[in-house]
Amino acid sequence: MNRTIALLTGAGLGAGMMFFLDPKRGKQRRAMVRDKMIRMSHQIQDARDTVVRDARNRMRGLAAGDLSILIGGKNALRGNPLRGAWSPTGRAILGAIGGALFLSGLTRQAPTACVLGTAGLGLMIEAATNAGIEDISQMPQKMAKLATETLGHDGHDGRQTRRQERASAQVGIGG
Repeated sequence: MNRTIALLTGAGLGAGMMFFLDPKRGKQRRAMVRDKMIRMSHQIQDARDTVVRDARNRMRGLAAGDLSILIGGKNALRGNPLRGAWSPTGRAILGAIGGALFLSGLTRQAPTACVLGTAGLGLMIEAATNAGIEDISQMPQKMAKLATETLGHDGHDGRQTRRQERASAQVGIGG
């Protein structure tokens, strides 16, 4: 078993090295990976700057005595808090709490682990997508509507109908 894993690992590493050290296109592939890594690091820095700026502004509001600023203003206090439209700071905090719950669930026994892990994963998804519970619950209907708009009302994209028309036309021509 260990020899098989070592062989597969060596083959994978060798194939990866061949892919990136290829004399014809390896330089282009390495440059593309470098460019994507630089772009991703810039996106991470921009997101971090946005969260820091938002947190700074919210702390100023909190210092002025407005507690509603923590969850998005006075209008956010009305209705469902899991409606989406979280601030960047709220999303970062929500994601951190969800991650902590998920990791805590990994250290527990069966029933508690399932509850903590599911709750944590749900909070992390809420933080990542910024979609409300209503948006998530309406997803099957939206996907069905998109499928019928894309494929047509009969459930397919029309290729089968065209094939049948061609086949019947060929039979009519040959007869």
